[in-house]
Amino acid sequence: MILTNEMIAPLKRTNVSKDAEKTKLRIKEDFSAAKNKQKTAIVELTGLKRTSVYRVFREGAVSAKIVISMAQILGVSPFYYTGETDEKGECTAALLHSFLVAKGFKDLAYRIAPDRKTRSPEPSVPEEQSKPAAASQGIGALFSSDFSNSPELNEAVAALTEEDAVQLLRALLIRERAGGNASRLADFVKRCLLM
Repeated sequence: MILTNEMIAPLKRTNVSKDAEKTKLRIKEDFSAAKNKQKTAIVELTGLKRTSVYRVFREGAVSAKIVISMAQILGVSPFYYTGETDEKGECTAALLHSFLVAKGFKDLAYRIAPDRKTRSPEPSVPEEQSKPAAASQGIGALFSSDFSNSPELNEAVAALTEEDAVQLLRALLIRERAGGNASRLADFVKRCLLM
């Protein structure tokens, strides 16, 4: 899962549906067809009661909490549930990012890394190169002036909470201790925390 309960909790419960009839049918169809484990996971992720999902069956008004939770658990495009597309598609980080931005939740959207295709492409790494060398090249790209000055990075860093940055730093330090090549990136995060 990409978004956690804690990340979804602050979302407003406003209606994000563009077509109430499509939303009613699609939410009812997919939620009813879901396994009990999936239904429980959806309800737990939203932080709401099951009756909130059943209300969508009747009214066709759906909150971003329900859409994002169902999209992630069932692997369906969030835009399908709001009636903005007729293709079920699949749920990806880039699609969730786009959905959150379109619905006015930019702060949360930038906590999810958008699809790499929207960023500057990474340099290709020859197959014979070892993984640590490839990882150091990727980290080197992070410190290049082109990437460091990119609006995507600036927005992502601005959206990071101090708690997120601390968790990121811990993960990088663990990766370094496990033999990964994350020391430059960990130093970068430390400098960001000191700013």
